[in-house]
Parts: sequence; structure tokens; C-alpha cells
Amino acid sequence: MRSAATLPVFGPLLLRREIRRLSRNLRNGDLSAIGKLAEIETTSKDKGARQVARESLASLMSQEAIDALCNEALLREDPFLRDLALEKGYTPNPPGAKALFLFLSGQDETFLRFDPEDHHPRLAEGYANAQARIRLHALRYATENAGTSRGHVLAHALLGREQDSAAKDWSYGEWALVMKTLACDASWDLLWRLVRMAPPAFSRAALETMNSAGWHLEGDERQVFEELIADLPESWNSPLPEKPLSSNGVQDSQVLRLSFSRDGTLLGAGSCDGTIATWNVASARLLGSCTPGTGSPHFLAFTLDNTLLIAGGDRGTLHATTLSGEPVWVFDDPSHPVGCAILSSSGEEILAGDREGYLFSMGCKTGAVRFSAPCHPSPVTALAQIAGGQSLATGHADGTVCCFDALTGVMLWTVTGTGDPVRALAFSEESGGILVIRGHALPVCLSGQNGSLVRAFARHSGTVSCSAISRGCRTVVVGTNTNVLRIWHEGDNPTVEIPLYNRVPSCCAITQDGTCLIAGCNEGTVFSFHLPEGVKTREIRAYRRPVSACSLSPEGRLLALAGWDGTVALRSVPDGELLRTLRRSAGAVTSLAFAGRETGILAGTADGTVRLFSPGSDTAGRCIDLYTPSLRTIAASPDGAVLACAGKEPGLRFWDIRTGGLLSSCSGLKTSVRCLAFLPDEKTLITGGWDGRVRFWDVPSGTAKEVCKGHTSTVTCCAVSPSGELFVTGSNDTTVRIWQSCDTKEPLVLRDAGKEVSCCAISPEGTLLAAAGADPVIRLYHLPDGARAYDIHQVPGIPTVLSFASNGLSLAVGYADGTLAFYSLHDRGLIRTLPAHAGAVTGIISIAEKDSVVTSGEDGRVCTFRVPFIQPLSFATFADLELAREHAGGTEAMATQWRFLYRLLSLRFQDEIELCPVFLDAGALDIQIVG
Repeated sequence: MRSAATLPVFGPLLLRREIRRLSRNLRNGDLSAIGKLAEIETTSKDKGARQVARESLASLMSQEAIDALCNEALLREDPFLRDLALEKGYTPNPPGAKALFLFLSGQDETFLRFDPEDHHPRLAEGYANAQARIRLHALRYATENAGTSRGHVLAHALLGREQDSAAKDWSYGEWALVMKTLACDASWDLLWRLVRMAPPAFSRAALETMNSAGWHLEGDERQVFEELIADLPESWNSPLPEKPLSSNGVQDSQVLRLSFSRDGTLLGAGSCDGTIATWNVASARLLGSCTPGTGSPHFLAFTLDNTLLIAGGDRGTLHATTLSGEPVWVFDDPSHPVGCAILSSSGEEILAGDREGYLFSMGCKTGAVRFSAPCHPSPVTALAQIAGGQSLATGHADGTVCCFDALTGVMLWTVTGTGDPVRALAFSEESGGILVIRGHALPVCLSGQNGSLVRAFARHSGTVSCSAISRGCRTVVVGTNTNVLRIWHEGDNPTVEIPLYNRVPSCCAITQDGTCLIAGCNEGTVFSFHLPEGVKTREIRAYRRPVSACSLSPEGRLLALAGWDGTVALRSVPDGELLRTLRRSAGAVTSLAFAGRETGILAGTADGTVRLFSPGSDTAGRCIDLYTPSLRTIAASPDGAVLACAGKEPGLRFWDIRTGGLLSSCSGLKTSVRCLAFLPDEKTLITGGWDGRVRFWDVPSGTAKEVCKGHTSTVTCCAVSPSGELFVTGSNDTTVRIWQSCDTKEPLVLRDAGKEVSCCAISPEGTLLAAAGADPVIRLYHLPDGARAYDIHQVPGIPTVLSFASNGLSLAVGYADGTLAFYSLHDRGLIRTLPAHAGAVTGIISIAEKDSVVTSGEDGRVCTFRVPFIQPLSFATFADLELAREHAGGTEAMATQWRFLYRLLSLRFQDEIELCPVFLDAGALDIQIVG
């Protein structure tokens, strides 16, 4: 049921006075009065008022008014206006519009005299130029008369003189009409040509009809036809992959290694799942993320020119990748699995020790082994090289320490161990001695000349949990499981002992000048101490779980911290101020926004951060901290420049997506925001709140522009048309309101729902509105007038979000139980349900280029799903062919559907050549021929 929100209640006299005013306006050329008079005639209960309105419409003098009346009759599908036009002999003046009006008003003989050619060019012109709503009317009218000459007229107009040349532009409904008409006409040859272009459902039906009629091809195509018939399914079920194309979690695995580049401009992080990420420190931009195959990492280093990141892990391999994550070289020798590696003092080589006790030197740029030498038959656990590069030391799992001449590879001396593994090694630049830290024994300093004991560091106990050494070994710090940090400085034994009480130090780092110590603990606390006296300068509860890694930039001004939950943050030294959160585990994803092709998907999380994702990719981008507790909703401007966000508390903020900086914060808002959306002009944001008001905000200043009243309860959802001419809001008051962006005073009110309207969406072409809630149906309306189109019965559950597929053929609906359902708009029914998330679905975005939807859920995941294959084959790509081939050989329930689709797509592409990468060997060739 439609109504105007502020429709005045006229008495009989006032109503007739209003009609006379409209009549005067009509005579003066105001064509908008026709629609208002027609509305009064069809809805007013006053018989006299209806008669006055009818008389006004029956006395039109200008052809422009007659054209407008005829258009209104078709647009409204109003029998009164149609009968009035027939009675008065009204017809539009433009030939195309006249042919369409004659066709839809049932004037068959007059129509055939006016447009007598078989392909009815005038009707085709009028249909092509008509409004979308009128085209839908014409399609429905022709479909209802399918099998009769009246039904065939529009189909032949669509085919045109060239018959199949316009097929690529047909809508789904037009395809249905044409294919059904050709089957009725037994036009088998033309039908066969269209089978390779039509939607698969109509191709299947056409093939079945052709086979039943006994029609067969001759020559080579006969075999193709017979293969299609052999794989013909009983019905077309619009297959789609059961599993997501990609799935990203905002809860990252534990970060074990952090490493700055030598100039401090880059930061690398390695996680226990083998993921390696690289950021630009100044901009906090994620440069790349990949899983090269290292396993849990024990080594990360950047080359001197900052072009490569080299990583090693527990799988015994070394991998060099570009900053964006592209592989460059791999060292993978099963007979020599790498257990430890460092960057040489010159920065030109990687020095690596394997689990068999061998030492290797390889070039950073190529990975080529320059020399290898046996050290000691025990896994290498630590390496060190003196600053000048002349000497090299190796530490082993049995506690042995070996020293080599780095130029000749000759072993200088060996100190046999006692079974206590070496944890760290470092050369003293002044004395040339070697500092050795083992797992349990006292730290010692050995002579670089012969390995003799120079010094033992006293008062050490427990198992080493972390250690740090300043430049030149002037300051040494060891943390143990006895909850104590011990600091030795310039020969004292020890300078300071720092009790941490119930905390175990899990990682530590010293600035190169030895003046500041950073220590992270097993319960998330981070301490800062001033050296050499060990005075605590700062205590920060950085995480709720252990601090897993820390690293100081070369100049000592930045501290990189990582937690067990995968969070990576930058803090200042020594005050510990949080500068940037590069990556964090954020819990539930509460909202999604699309920021354009370049930026991608923005996922807002409950803890007040936003992550950037690339659709279809398994890697996440950088993280922007919005400082908005309990983040509920986000939206991105169409140009991808501005992000708007709102949380549980009253407030609204605008952020620069590219820099992550705050643009403005809207003050004076006393109610929390539930939904928001940008207008296409990129200068205006609309919001709906708990107070039932719809507000307009200037972007990016955050200045309030207008407040629209109407809803009597919370505004739960909103959607903007592609043109920006109108927007729609849904509410807990069970109504849906259609607002004109230029006139927000009198919205159309749709009162069909019996319960809260929880989600709404507008179709890509802007002609359909879908709204859903706890009612058992999804309601669809025509835009802009809000006329009821039809209902779709939905699966049991509470819908939380919905979106039209980018091709406009299906609806994707997410539910509170994590289900993702696809509905066909043409068949008006369910296609398929998928278990998308372990919690409620919180966002859906359609991606046009990939025929997919991106979803988010309370389980903290962002997933990409392929939409059901409904679209015409003429829109298919080689990627669709490969997808069908992949699934056609499976054992899943949809395998028969995929096999048939593969046959159709093979027919579709048999005569085409397309430039693309080869499926099995991407990038190997430039041209692929499918036939």
C-alpha cells in the first residue's frame, strides 16, 4: 500500500477546488497535472471529484498533453486512462510511441496497418525508447499472449531485420519471450544460432524442444548437438561453487618475527602460518602480503636497496620476494634444510646454516650459492659476522661455537658445547670477542682469536626467554622464565636486575646506542627502561595476550610490536605513544563498503578499525584505526576518497581513505547512527538514526545540512539510487519510505510490511526496490513511484542484509544464522542457500567485474562467492569456461549442471580467439584458442 507522507485530507469542496486548479495548470501547459488528476480519478471516493477529473482529462487540447496522457496510461497500467484514450481517440504523435501504445492498448488491426512489416520497426523503436517500467509492461503483456500472433509481435520486433544482431543487448525477460516465440514458430535454425548466446535455462529448454521435434543438424555441428543432448539436465538450477572463491579473516595468526629495513623505511612481519607482510613505515600502507612457503618464520631481512624481502622458516627453505609479494628466487635443498640465516655485514649476501651443520653463502639478488663449508655436525642455531666481514661465527644446537675466516672459509677455532643450544651470537667491534648466549648456561664472551674464555656473565639463572645486544656488545640483556630481566653493561656483573614479578619477558630490544630497553611480557604489558641504570620510564598494557615480537628501527625512534592475536603496531620511543596500527585482530566484521576498483573492499570491525581487502584475493591490505568503539556501520564515497563511520555511541566521523587521517567529526549529534550512504555527488551523506530522523551531512566538513522527519522509530537501513535522484529508508516502524533527493518533504510511504524492515536495496539500473524483514517474503517495488511489483518467498530466518547481483538477475540475501541465499528475480524464487558464515551475515557487496558478491560476518571473515550462473552466454568469459570445466569433472550434486554449462560455453567460444593468460601456465603464452 502506497501513501504520501503528508497527503492533505480534502473535503469534497476543497478537493474539487484542487482539481480545478490542476485543470487550469494543465491548460497552461503543466503536464505534471495529468498524473495528479489521474491519481485523484482512480483513488478518490468522491464520485463528483472523479467526474470533474475525468472531464479535465477528456478535454485535452495539445498534442503534448495527449502524448503525456498516453504515456501515463502505459506507465500506470491504468485501465481508466487507457479506456479514456480509446474513447477520445488519443494516440501519441511520435511513430515509435504510437506503435507501442496501439500494441499495448489492444488495437491490433490499427497497429498492423500502422506498422505492417514483419519485424515491426516502429514498435521496436518505441519499445527501445520507452521507460523501463513501460518495457516491463510490454514484456509481460507479450508473454501473457505468447503462442498467439499478438504475443509474437514484440518478439519479432526485438529480433529485427538482422534477427540475432541485437541479441547481446536483450534483457533476461526479452530472451524468454524471443526463445519461446521461436520455438512456437518452429524456427529451428535461428533457435540453434541463439542457443549459444541465450541464458542457459532458455538454451536448455530450446534444445529439449528441438530434440523432441526431431530436428537435427548436418555436418560437424551434428556431433556438437548430440553431445549437448546427451548432457541435457532435467532442469536448469543455476549452479555456483559451493565454497567461497576467497576467504579472509580479520583475526590473524601469531606474528613471530618483525624486521625493519636498514634505513628504517620498511617493516616486515612473519606469522606462524607462513604469511609475510610488508609495510611502508611512513604511510603505514601495506605493500604486499604473501605466503611464500617458509612455514613459521625464523628469519626476515630486506636487501640494501629495499627491493626484496628474504625470509626463512621451519620448512628449511629461503624465499626472496618483491615487496608486493611476487616470488624472485627460492633456495630449497632437501639435503640441506636451512635452520638459521642472517644478512651479511655488507648486505650483499645471505649467510645460512643448515640442520646438518653446514654453512652457506648466497647472493641476495639471485639466491645462487657462492660457497658452502661443513662447520660442525649439529644444527646451526645462531650466526654472527664481524662488522668488517673478516670473521664469521656459528652456534650449534649442542652448544658448540665455531669461528671461520669469512674470506677463505677456513675454520679458525672450535669450542665444543655441552648440549646447551646457542641462542644468540654477536661480535664486539672493539675487542673482536664473541658474545655467546645459550639456553640455560651463563652468557660468556670468547676470544675472537682462539675461542678462549674472556668473561662469564655472573648471576644468571633460569631458561632464556629473550635476549638483546646493543651495538658493539656494550650492553647485554637477557630475560628468563624466572621473571627477571638482567642487564650487563660495560663489564659489570650485572649492572641491573629488574624483577617483573608474575610476568615472563617474551621479547626485548635495545636501541643501538644502548640508552633504551624495550621489553614485552607474556600477559601483554610492554615496559620501557632507561639504560644503563634500568629505570622504568613507561608501562603500557598493549595487548590482552602475550607480546610475541618487537623490533626497534635503526635510528631507535620507532618501536614495532606484535601480539599473539596478529596485531602489528608502531609506537614512538621512548614514550610508547601509539602511532599506527598496521594490522590487528578485530573480531566481528560489522559492516562492508566498496571504495572503487583501486581501493577495493573496506571491512569495518567491532573494535573500531577498518581493513582493506581486494575482491577475490586471499590477502588483506592495510588497517585504519577509526577510534570508534563498537563500530556499527561504514560507507565509502563513490570516488573511494572518503570513509564515513559511526559506532554505538552518538557521533559521525569522516576519514581520508588514502592517508588514514581524520577529516572531520560531526558534533551535536545526540543519537547513534544505524545506517548511512553517500549520494553519487560525493558531497553529501545521508544517515538514519535511532530517533527516526534522516539527516543530510556535507562531505567532508561534516556540517549538518538537513533533517527529514517521517519515521516513528529507528531507521534501520537505507539505499541510494544510482542516479542519486532518490533514496530509500526502512524502519522499525514497519514502513519503507521513498524520498526524492531534491524534495524531502513528501516521501512515498510503503506500508506493506507487518514487522521491522531490516534491509533494503536498489537494483543496478535503479528501477526496482527490494525490502525485507522478519516477514516471510521479500517485497519488490517499481521505482520511482513505489508501485508493488511482486513478492519472493524467502527461507526461514531473519534477513540482515541484501544486495542485487551486479547483473540485476538475482538477489543475494544474508541471514542472522550465517546463511547466504540467492533468489532469482525472473523466476521469483530461491536458487540456492550456502553456509557462508558462522555468525550473522553483516554485509554484502556485489562486484560487477567478477560476477561475485563479497560478504562479511560476525565470525570475523570476509568471503567472496560466485553468483549463480543465470546471465546470457553472450556475457560469458573464458574464466567462466574454465570454472565450468573445473566443476564438470567433480562428484558434487551440481556436476551435471556444470557439464552442460561447459558444453554450452564450448559452443559459445568455438569460433573465438581472445587474448588471455593460459589457465594451466599463466603468462607462458599470449594467445589462447578455445575450440
